[in-house]
Amino acid sequence: EVVGMEGEVIITQDLFVYEIVGEDANGKILGRHRSTGIARPHFWDRARYYNEERRLAEALEKAEAHNED
Repeated sequence: EVVGMEGEVIITQDLFVYEIVGEDANGKILGRHRSTGIARPHFWDRARYYNEERRLAEALEKAEAHNED
């Protein structure tokens, strides 16, 4: 997520990361996307403005619950 600028530097924060868990017999990397646990990203207010706050909250909650599997 892009959260702003500091001078000419773009500031970001990860909402999801790719976790490498190994590789298969052919050398293909295996992994999964995992939530970083950020409950309220910077675009939360924009989601609220467009009446999407509930859906965003549900998506983030599902991603966090999936991490616990």
